[in-house]
Amino acid sequence: MINHLRRRSGVALVAAGALVALTACATATADTETDGAYPLTIENCGADLEIASEPASVLTIGTSAIALLDTAGASDRITARSGEFGADLPEGLDNPPTDATIVDPSDPTAESIIGAEPDIIVGYGLFNAAPEDIAAAGIPEIVIDGECSHDAALTEKTDFDAIFADVNRLATVFGTEAAADANLEELRAELDELTPAASTETERGTAAVVYYFSESSTLSARGGQGIADDVLDRAGFDNVYGDEPSVYLEVNVETLLDANPDTIVLAYGLYGESLEDAKAHLLSEPGVTDLEAVKADRIVGVLASDLSPDPGALRGLRAVLEGTGRLSQ
Repeated sequence: MINHLRRRSGVALVAAGALVALTACATATADTETDGAYPLTIENCGADLEIASEPASVLTIGTSAIALLDTAGASDRITARSGEFGADLPEGLDNPPTDATIVDPSDPTAESIIGAEPDIIVGYGLFNAAPEDIAAAGIPEIVIDGECSHDAALTEKTDFDAIFADVNRLATVFGTEAAADANLEELRAELDELTPAASTETERGTAAVVYYFSESSTLSARGGQGIADDVLDRAGFDNVYGDEPSVYLEVNVETLLDANPDTIVLAYGLYGESLEDAKAHLLSEPGVTDLEAVKADRIVGVLASDLSPDPGALRGLRAVLEGTGRLSQ
C-alpha cells in the first residue's frame, strides 16, 4: 500500500504515533468520571489521548472528519479545513462549515496547523507535520476510526457500528450528546431499513470494489478491514478481496480475472473523474471484457466518498443496492 491511496479518498490515514495497540481502535470511548468533566481521556487508535478542556475550534483533515463532526452536532466548531484535495463537502450536512478557512488542500504542514490556532485536530492523521511538533504546540489530535490502519492491519474492522461509535466519541468530546443521539437514531433506522433490503430470495453473490487513484495509476481494491466490506456484506455479496487484512490494496487485473466476481463496484471521483471515465479506464485493461460482471453489464458506480468511514457510507450501501436491483420496493 502507499499513502496517497488514502489521502485522496480521505480514508485510512494516521500519524505514526497512533499505530500502537490498534486492537481498541474500533471501540474508542470516552473515559470520564462525570459527563462534561475536563480534562477527559479518550481512546485514540489504541492510545490514551487527554483533552484539557472542551474544544471551541477544530481543524479537520479530510472530509470524513467533517461528516462525523456534523453528525455529532459539532461541525459549528470547525474553523479550519485541510486534506480535502479539492473534494466537495459531504452531502446532507446539517451545518456545513463553508466559512472555515481551507489552510491546505492536501496534507497540512505543522506551520499551517499551528498558524490556524485550533484547539484540536480531527482527521485522518499527520503526514506533512511531525506529531511531536503538534504535541509540543499543545494541540491534541483525534484520528477517526477507520483511519487507524495506515500500513498495518486493524484487529477490528471498521463497520457501521464503528462509525456510529466514532460519532458518540466525538459527541462526548464536544458535549453534544443530545444532537448526536438524535442523528444516530435516524441513521440506525435507515441502516435497519437498508440491511434486509437485499431480498432473502436472492442468493449471495460475489463482488469486488475497485478504483483508480489517478489516471495513470494501476488498479486498486478494497480489502476486508474497511467499511466497503461491510457495505458489500449487507448488500448480499461476498467481497472477493475480503480475506485481505487491509482497507486498501494495490492489486492487478490478473487477481480480478482470477476471482471473476459476479458484480464490480467501481468507486470513482478520486481525482475528479466521472463514472464514464473510470469505467472506460477499467474496460481498457487487458482481459477485463471477459469478466462475467462485464459481460452481464454488472458494473455499479459509487462515489468513492460514499465508501469512506463516515455516515455517508449509507449512501454507498443504498447505491450498491439500487445498482444491483436488490433494494426492496
